[in-house]
Amino acid sequence: MIVFKHSPGPLCSGVLLSGMAFLMAPLPCAAADQNDLAGSSNIVVHGKNSDDAQARSMTDPSVPAYVPSINTPAGVPSAPSAQSAHSTAPQPYLFSMHTPPVMDAGKYLSKNGVYITGWNVSEYSGVPAGGIKHGSFFNNFAGIGLDLDMQRIAHIPGAKIHFLADDVAGQGRAGGATGSSWGFVSYYGNHNGFQVREFTWDQALFNNRLFILAGRSMPKGGEFDGSELYCMFPSFLCSVPTTLTVNGSMPSFVTSSWGARFLYKPTEKTYIKTGIWEAEPWLKTTNHNSWPGPDWGFDKAQGEYIPTEAGYRTNFTNDLYPRAYDLGFVYDTASYSDPLYNNHGQSRPLYGGTAMNRRGRTQLYLQAQQMIWKPDEHGTRGLILFGAANLMTSGNAAIKDGFVAGLFDWGPFASRPRDYFGLVGQSFIWDHRFVEGMNDTLTAHGHHARWAKQETMVEVNYGLNIAPGVMFTPYFEYIWNPDQLGRKTILPNLNTAVQAGVMLNVQFSPAFGLPTLHRTRN
Repeated sequence: MIVFKHSPGPLCSGVLLSGMAFLMAPLPCAAADQNDLAGSSNIVVHGKNSDDAQARSMTDPSVPAYVPSINTPAGVPSAPSAQSAHSTAPQPYLFSMHTPPVMDAGKYLSKNGVYITGWNVSEYSGVPAGGIKHGSFFNNFAGIGLDLDMQRIAHIPGAKIHFLADDVAGQGRAGGATGSSWGFVSYYGNHNGFQVREFTWDQALFNNRLFILAGRSMPKGGEFDGSELYCMFPSFLCSVPTTLTVNGSMPSFVTSSWGARFLYKPTEKTYIKTGIWEAEPWLKTTNHNSWPGPDWGFDKAQGEYIPTEAGYRTNFTNDLYPRAYDLGFVYDTASYSDPLYNNHGQSRPLYGGTAMNRRGRTQLYLQAQQMIWKPDEHGTRGLILFGAANLMTSGNAAIKDGFVAGLFDWGPFASRPRDYFGLVGQSFIWDHRFVEGMNDTLTAHGHHARWAKQETMVEVNYGLNIAPGVMFTPYFEYIWNPDQLGRKTILPNLNTAVQAGVMLNVQFSPAFGLPTLHRTRN
């Protein structure tokens, strides 16, 4: 059992995004500052007391932030409000990793403008039915980074530096068991290895109306077409709807290239942002382990990736039922291989040859996220509906249209207010040239079966918040028509696949009671 006690006195609000979510929580005004959560509270784990200023606020869930949780180390600030809704019910943690020496070190570093961030996500999965083969596999996704408050360090107002490196490792790659290249592990990174995830200068200007982020970054890592809910699903969807990843020259969100993002906030609830990134398709197939690495020049660029998004977002400080809606457009100038034709306009699976080179693709996307029900009108527990659509508007990418729909219940039980229940489905409608090319491949291999025009996957899970910053999530996934895109030969009549597993998600800041530096993404 956990019991929280708050010190008396006037209240103000702090905001923080943990690896799980952010929450506006009341804090003693004398203890709160711009970047750190502080206050007086007490946490009891199995009868043992320890002072912890961040335990509740760093692990309470809330919506929406539009920042994926396990790949984004910092939070999204919101306007302080003494009437901020928050959950006061205790969470029955099994243990706590908060220790005074580590927490004191984190506080000391933060007072000097230095913030340590990171995570470790371990996933053990098995394929008991359907798919290409039955068996189990293990994957791990780890990250470590530093956020620097340059206002405290060098007296540069509104300036921050973000550095983050991550590592992907494991056995389940390219859908070798399920047969689905996109429906087996959410943080699939094209290849195993260590890479720089972010190295940027983050500058706020004009009284926090304009935010410029420049350096090594990734538009699919929380900047565009994302939601903090997506990374709560272990088997697919993390960071962005999969269609954005498949239909473009940019690599997986676990890596980065040179780019800049410009964010303007006309009002507290609205935003407009755009950016431009160096398109490096090379990164999709080649590991760039070293730092800075062979890709840090501009000699491997094959075009530009230019996303633009406008949106409306509320939180618990200004909306009892927070919501987020956005509309975006992507212009990708990089060259790509035609999914069917060779240089002579013939079917490449039947006649061979070099793929026809094409250039330029555009994509439109829409997202919606809305808390629709709460057991307590002024609490943060409740049911959220969310959905997304990604529609190709020019070019011939692998997926013509992609759709996401799901529901997410923060705190399904009053006795466990920081657990969650999730259900999500994702469906791809393949481009007609891509379908024809796959059918010709089957024919070339002597099969009469036809390749499915659509692939659909559904996941259901339950997340147990077993300790501050630690989530244990069992899940079950069912796939219709696995795509087999990661295979050299296609098996005919592969109709379904089942995958089940568990994910252990440890977010360093809330797990060890470390302060977090805020950042604005929308």
